[in-house]
Amino acid sequence: MGISSAGIGSGLDVNGIVTSLMGIEQKPLTAVTKQKTDYQSQISAYGTLKSSLATFQTAVSALTNASKFNAQIVTSGNTSAFTATSDGSATIGDYAITVSQLAKSQKLATAGSSSITAPVDTGTLSISFGSYAAASPYGFTGNTAKTPLSITIDSSNNTLAGVRDAINASNSSVSATIVNNGTLNQLVITSKDTGEVNSLQISGISQLAYDPSTGVNTMGQIQAAKNAKLNVDGIDVVKASNSITDVISGVTLNLLATSGGVSANLGVASNQDAVTASVNAFVTSYNSLDTTLRNLTKYDPTGKASGVLLGDATTRTLMSQIKSVMSKAVTSGGNLTSLSQIGVSFQVSGQLSLDSTKLSAAMTSNFSDIATLFTASAKATDGQISYSTSSSKTQAGTYAVSVSSYSPLAGTINGVAATTNGTSLVGAVGDASEGLSLNIAGTSTGARGTVNFSIGYAAQLNNVITNLLSTTGILSSRTDGINSSITRLDKQAESITMRLTAIEKRYRDQFTRLDVLMASMSTTSTFMTQQIASINANKY
Repeated sequence: MGISSAGIGSGLDVNGIVTSLMGIEQKPLTAVTKQKTDYQSQISAYGTLKSSLATFQTAVSALTNASKFNAQIVTSGNTSAFTATSDGSATIGDYAITVSQLAKSQKLATAGSSSITAPVDTGTLSISFGSYAAASPYGFTGNTAKTPLSITIDSSNNTLAGVRDAINASNSSVSATIVNNGTLNQLVITSKDTGEVNSLQISGISQLAYDPSTGVNTMGQIQAAKNAKLNVDGIDVVKASNSITDVISGVTLNLLATSGGVSANLGVASNQDAVTASVNAFVTSYNSLDTTLRNLTKYDPTGKASGVLLGDATTRTLMSQIKSVMSKAVTSGGNLTSLSQIGVSFQVSGQLSLDSTKLSAAMTSNFSDIATLFTASAKATDGQISYSTSSSKTQAGTYAVSVSSYSPLAGTINGVAATTNGTSLVGAVGDASEGLSLNIAGTSTGARGTVNFSIGYAAQLNNVITNLLSTTGILSSRTDGINSSITRLDKQAESITMRLTAIEKRYRDQFTRLDVLMASMSTTSTFMTQQIASINANKY
C-alpha cells in the first residue's frame, strides 16, 4: 500500500486519502478517454463499412459488362473440324458449316549446305509480303498492311546460322530455322501469318532469292500459302486466317481440319444459366452489404448490443443513395425498366430476393433487354450507328445524331459538335452526352436519328460507390473529422494528465505535512499527559 502515516506514527492514511481525491479529479480524463474509445469504435465501423462497400462494388462492377448478360452458348456439330465462340451479339440460330481447306503459311527452304556456318553473300536481305497471281507470269501484289523487311547481311552474320538469327531478331512477321535433312542443312524461312496475301518475296542475297514474278528462285517452296475455304449456309467463303471473326456477326470461327465435304451444324443459343448466375451474384452481393449496414446501425432496447453507427447521419445518407438507385426505373428504350420485372424485389426484411420463375420468363421474352437493366447501353434508331463506350460523366437521355462529313468524320451529338475518334463520334466535354462514343457506319450525311443512352443499375451503383469511397467522398470526410477529434482528445488528455500529476503532488505534499503536524501534536499530547500525571502523583 506504500506509506500510510508518513512514517512517524500519526496513523493518517495519506495514500488512501490521495487516491480517493484523485478518483474524483480524474473524472474529466475518464470522460475524454471514453469519448476517444467511442470515436475509435466508429473509425473501425467505418472501416468495416468501406470494406463491405468495396466488396459490393467489385460485384456490381463485373456486372457493368454486357457480356455477363448477353451470354450465348455456341456449339459445333464437328469439333474436329471447327469450334466457335460468341461475343454475345450473334443472332440466335443454326448455321451449316463445311470446311474444305485450312489456311496455311508459306515456307521456303534453301537447297542445303554441309554446315550451318556455310557462307552466303553479303548485302541487304529484302523480304516483302503479298500475293502472287494464280497463273504465269505470277505478278506480285504487295500487302499494304505489312511493311517490307530489310536486314543487313555482312561479314558478321553471312552464314546460314547468322541469317537465321538476324531474321528472328527482327521480331517481324517472318521466322527462320535450320533443318538438317540427314545430309545437308537447310535454312527454312516461314511467314508467320497464314493466307495467300502473306506470301513471301525475297531478294538481295543470291542464295536466298524467291520471286516467282521474276522467275528468280534459288529457294524452293516447301509449303504454299493457302487461304481458308469454307461454306456457310451455301455461301462460299475465302479467308486468310483459320480464326474468322467477320463471317457470322458476333461469332469467331476457329477452323481445325477439313470436314470431308460434309457440313456440320453451328448452333448459337442464349446462355440462360450464365445470366441467372449474374443476377444471383447481384442479389447476393447487395444482401451482404445490407447485412453489414444493419449490424452497424441496429437498435437494442437494452443499449448493450446497439450498432456503433446507430443514428449516424453519414450512414443514413449512404444507405439512402444506394436504395434510391435501386428503386428508380431505368429508361432504356427496351421492354424491361425495373428489377421487379426480372424477379428481383425487396422483402419486408430489406433484403433482396430473386423469383427464378419470373427471371426465366423475362429471359424467354426479353433476353437482350436484361443487359440494359444493369449496364450502360445505347440504342440507335439508325441501324448503322452503334454504341461503343461512355464515361462516368455521360448522362442518361435521348440524343440526336447528325453527320456532316466522312472525310474526315464530323458531326454533332445532342446538337453539339462532337469530337472524332477514327470512325466514331464522341460527345463534347461539358455536354450531357460527354464521353458517349458512337460508331458511325454508312455514307449518309445529315440527321441520322437519335440514340437513347441508359445507365443500368449496376453501372449506376458502381458510380455511386466510386463517389462514396473517393478521397473527397462523405466517408472520407467523416473519418477525417473523427480522426481530427481523436487528435484533439489526445492533446486534451495530455493536458489533463499533466494537471492531475500536479494536483496529486500537491495533495501528497499537503497531507504529508498534515501527517507530520498530527504526529507532532501526538507527541506533545503524550508529553503533557505524562507531566500532568507526574504532578498529580507528587501532590501528596
